[in-house]
Amino acid sequence: MKIDVLDQGSVELLDKMGSDLTTVESARVSFLRGAAELGDRERRLIRYLAEHEHTSPFRHAMLMLRFKAPLFVARQLWKHIVGITPEFDLENRFSGFDGGFKDTGWNEASGRYVELQDEFYIPQTWRAQSASNKQGSAGEVADQVQAAAAYRQGLESAYAAYRHLRELGVAKEQARIVLPQSIYTQWIWTGSLQAFLHVVDLRTKPDAQWETQQYGLAVRTILETFFPVCLEKWVARANATH
Repeated sequence: MKIDVLDQGSVELLDKMGSDLTTVESARVSFLRGAAELGDRERRLIRYLAEHEHTSPFRHAMLMLRFKAPLFVARQLWKHIVGITPEFDLENRFSGFDGGFKDTGWNEASGRYVELQDEFYIPQTWRAQSASNKQGSAGEVADQVQAAAAYRQGLESAYAAYRHLRELGVAKEQARIVLPQSIYTQWIWTGSLQAFLHVVDLRTKPDAQWETQQYGLAVRTILETFFPVCLEKWVARANATH
């Protein structure tokens, strides 16, 4: 399953393990019980787990996704590999949010190893700075044509400089630093169902950057296809607490 995002990006499901029933099985093992099918009782159990933040049963199903996204989107999503799941010691005392490093895997294309191609995200609309939100946007700038021309000029100049540095013999790992954050990168990201539910939680909100929202929505579409009950109950819990 592959979903196109932005002008040249995508999110692709490479592999998965488990289903909605996996969460039920993981919860019921506490009572040495299981589940043969997903009925009303099982749906109510998933709802209960989500509403009461019993999150560990959501960590047993896994997804392996391949992303192609602008670098600035990748760096926003990178934050989700840290602090996704809390850590507790043997006495069940909270010990920090280091779990993300253990529960997710992220392997990205490296500009140290490969020549970077001139694939850049080209916005269709240039948004204006929000007057009330320092990190957000609101409306559109008046002169779309000039904004697009300035952006295109910057991209062409930056990539020309990159190519020239390479022709001069400058190492790939150093020449790449002249390139802008809009250059496309790719990575494979493996994580628990809970990890990607958390991505949907935060990155589909209206105050998330629009470009990153599109990747959050793509992840949500994949979860809707393969984990519909878990997603429904998780989102309902999130909406109820906001």
